[in-house]
Amino acid sequence: MQPEQVAAYLQHQMPEAREIEVAQLFRISGGASRETWSCDATWDQGGARVERGLILRRDPEASLLETERYVEFRVYQALQGSGVPVPEVFWLEDDAKWLERSFFVMARLAGEASPQRLLATAFDGKADDVAQQKIDILARIHALDWQAKRLDFLGVPESTSACATREIDRWESIMREQTLEPQPALELGIAWLRAHQPVAQKIALVHADYRTGNFLVDGGRITGVLDWEMVHLGDPLEDVAWVCLRSWRWAGDARMGGLFARDDFYRRYQEASGLTVDPDAVRFWEVLGNLKLAVIFLTGARSFIEGRSKDPIHAFTAHLNPEIEAEILRLIA
Repeated sequence: MQPEQVAAYLQHQMPEAREIEVAQLFRISGGASRETWSCDATWDQGGARVERGLILRRDPEASLLETERYVEFRVYQALQGSGVPVPEVFWLEDDAKWLERSFFVMARLAGEASPQRLLATAFDGKADDVAQQKIDILARIHALDWQAKRLDFLGVPESTSACATREIDRWESIMREQTLEPQPALELGIAWLRAHQPVAQKIALVHADYRTGNFLVDGGRITGVLDWEMVHLGDPLEDVAWVCLRSWRWAGDARMGGLFARDDFYRRYQEASGLTVDPDAVRFWEVLGNLKLAVIFLTGARSFIEGRSKDPIHAFTAHLNPEIEAEILRLIA
C-alpha cells in the first residue's frame, strides 16, 4: 500500500477536497485477522486546511480467522453515540482496485493498545480507573438495545438456552474444516461443552474478543474499543469468561488482563451490569474460549502450511496450542 493509492481513494470519496496529501502511512503490528494501517491525511476544503488521522482496515491475503468486514463496519456505525467508545467510520470499500484488497476507513483515536506497553507504564498510573472503565463499558455493551440498533442481522439465537449451542456448533465446524490432524484434547473439550451448556440470563451484544490489547488507553482513559470482528448476539457471560482466559494473564501476574483479581472483577461487573456471574457458566465459557482460541490458531497454521500466508505469526500460532489444550483439560477435570 502506497500513500498515493490512499490519496487517490480519498479524492474519489471527497471530490470537493483539494491538494490531498497522505503521510506517515504504516502498518500497525498485531491484528492477525485484518491488516490495520495508520496514516495522516490533509486537504484543502472550504478555504481551510483539514488534518485527520485515519485507520484503514484491509482484508489480508490469509488470516487467523475469516470474518466479514461489513459486520465490523456496521457495528461501529450502530455504536456511535451509544456510550461505548468506538471510532467514527467513513467508508466501506469492496472494490479492490484502490488498495489491492477490500477495506474500510475510520478515524484514528488517541491512545495505546499494546498490553506490554500499558502494563509497563501501569496504565499511566491509573490502572484501577482503567479497570473500572473496562467493566463499565462491558456492562454498557451488554445493556445495549440491539434490536433498536438494528443489530439483529448478526443472527438472533432462538432462545437463551440456544446461545451456548450456537457457539459450540460454530467452533466445532471451523475446527473440522481447518484441522490437519486429530485433535483429541479439543474433542474432549467439545464433548464436555455439549454436556454442560448453561442458559443465558439474556441475549446481549457480545464483543467476543474483549481483552487488554483491544482497547485504547490515553492518559488513564479508555478512548476506544476495537476489533469487533467476532461480534455476535449471545450470552454476556461469554465476554466475562474471555476476559479471564489464562492467555491474557502475563508471566508473574495472576490478574485478569493485568487489571483485577477474578473475584473483584465478578463483583464489579455484577454491580455495573445488574447481571449475576455464575461461576459454573463462566467455567463453561472459559472452556469454549480456549477452544475458540485453539481453533483460530489452527486456522492460521493451515493458512501458512498451504502457502496462502507468508506471515510468520500464522506459523507461530500452532506452537501455542499445547498450553491451550492443557488449560482446557485443567478446566474440565
